[in-house]
Amino acid sequence: MSKKDRHNKILALITNFDIETQGQLTDMLIKNGFDVTQATVSRDIKELKLIKTTNYANHYKYTIPSSNTAGTMQTRLVGVLQHAVTSIQSARNMLSVKTIPGSAQGCAMAIETLNFDEVMGTIAGDDTIFIMTASDDAAQSLVAKLQEVIA
Repeated sequence: MSKKDRHNKILALITNFDIETQGQLTDMLIKNGFDVTQATVSRDIKELKLIKTTNYANHYKYTIPSSNTAGTMQTRLVGVLQHAVTSIQSARNMLSVKTIPGSAQGCAMAIETLNFDEVMGTIAGDDTIFIMTASDDAAQSLVAKLQEVIA
């Protein structure tokens, strides 16, 4: 079965059942004939931009974000960057983004989730993120966009 079939099944499952964990979702997909690992399901959750909300029993469950939630999420991700990023520098097609200690991985996730076209990939340590872009011009464009975001 294709990735599209799997994504459609995931959306159907989370719509019809209160699924709290990746493990539960993986098990349900396997029971429905999909040969998946938890790592694959984790990537699917990220690609589908699923979020966790609380249900009637105050337990968490996966849900499809509404357009309001997406706006709120973007605002939160921008807030993370505004709070934690201390400097941005470029060298050719690479960026070095410095953050307050312990914040680089969260900021890298925010940068990737905000889907900047220039970002080819990120590597994050404790307080430093390296971002690869396709060209020197793309790096300069990304610096300008990130500086605008954190201003």
